[in-house]
Amino acid sequence: MSSAKMACVVAMAVLLSACASSPKSGSYVPLSAQQRQQQLEQLQEFKLTGALGVTAPNDSVSGSLSWQQQGPYYQASMTNFVGISIFELETDSRGATIKADGEVHQAQSASALLDYLSGWSLPIEEMPLWLKGMASSTGSAHQWDQLGRLVAFELKDNQGRDWLVSYPEFFPDALALPKRVVLESKTDRTKIKLVVRQWQL
Repeated sequence: MSSAKMACVVAMAVLLSACASSPKSGSYVPLSAQQRQQQLEQLQEFKLTGALGVTAPNDSVSGSLSWQQQGPYYQASMTNFVGISIFELETDSRGATIKADGEVHQAQSASALLDYLSGWSLPIEEMPLWLKGMASSTGSAHQWDQLGRLVAFELKDNQGRDWLVSYPEFFPDALALPKRVVLESKTDRTKIKLVVRQWQL
């Protein structure tokens, strides 16, 4: 066999092998509602990046969000679309630390600190749950779709504010993590939109 024919055969074999091992788009088996809930509860470490937009009565902000969950603690940062930092947040056993406008601030509550520094509200203490598509113990009025995914619920955050949380879109995989999340405050009409670009588990 000539070297040209041999190269052709090898290339075809590689191509066929790649086609056989690459799953087709959307070819996944959805988890049952109970299995999905169990896996979401066990998901204690993850990272995501996305686009976050906040529209408040007296202010609005939008940019890129990075979130890293490590057990009960998390790190978060937000930059505007030209790369300028809006805030950097970290929690640990001592409380929360936020860096904003070149200054470092500390407090026991991340949400109260963020409210004070930014001028807009965000249910950040409950964020590790609602990011994954789960309601906290203060959630109510739960709505589920035909696949057993939570698509909307009402949330009372640790500052006593009421929110409507909804999930217009999920990633097309077995775990079906949220791709788009919308939060609307019943208290001051603040609206938050999050579009997740990538989950890392």
